[in-house]
Amino acid sequence: MTAEKIPIGAFSDVTRLSKKALYCYEKKGLLVPVERDICTGYRYYTPGQIERGIWIGSLCSLGFTLDETARILSEEDRNSPVVQALLKDRLRQTQGEMQRLSMVERVLLADDPFEELFKMELQNWTRKEIPPIRAMTIRGEGPYESLLTRLIGKICTEIVSPDNVRNGARAVGPIGSIYVGEDCDETGGLVEVVLPVAGILTLSDPDIEVKTLPAVTVISVLCKGPYRNLGLAHKRMYTYLEENTLTMSGPPREYYLNDPAETPEEDLLTEIQYPVA
Repeated sequence: MTAEKIPIGAFSDVTRLSKKALYCYEKKGLLVPVERDICTGYRYYTPGQIERGIWIGSLCSLGFTLDETARILSEEDRNSPVVQALLKDRLRQTQGEMQRLSMVERVLLADDPFEELFKMELQNWTRKEIPPIRAMTIRGEGPYESLLTRLIGKICTEIVSPDNVRNGARAVGPIGSIYVGEDCDETGGLVEVVLPVAGILTLSDPDIEVKTLPAVTVISVLCKGPYRNLGLAHKRMYTYLEENTLTMSGPPREYYLNDPAETPEEDLLTEIQYPVA
């Protein structure tokens, strides 16, 4: 071994990266060996790649994906808007996970963990007319919890952009979601996040659009309790529709009436709306 060429085993030792991880980084183009023996397939790295390997391992340990890690490393300025946006998004995800783990601890410490786990209060059942709503919207597909967190974050970032603040654009109602996918299951589905807005809007995110949601008649109920128990409220809504011989005429909507970052989960308020014929 020369000082200019470090075998993959030694490189793995000094960077604390497994050979499996190094193979993965190579496939992604994140950390490519400078030489590969055509007979044995053995890989060699340079001392100059050690720091990059350590950066990759450290960023992955913070929970960044390989694609996000690549974007960070491609930026010459660590304080660039791209890097700062990725850091803020990762912080938001981390805080959400901390809240989830805090909930798990509280439930497991309760006298009756299962009663605590499924706590949900339903109130204010009503039928009402919803007028057309002008809204910023964004769609995505995947597991509900992480998907909604990401989409809501994008909408909230867009509405407070310098251009929108300068033009007087503002939210005029709570942020919500519409379960537009027909193949939703317990793992997730297609969701559209909506934020009622007014004023002149400038959109920088190509995934976001402004449109008018049509007027609709809904059965509405106010749910008090953790988001994880909203499925129980939806189950009760289906029972209510059946008992009152009502037919759904569109996808369900949820509106989140307080900020989960500032509100204890037992006090979270969500309005569920089911369009009916």
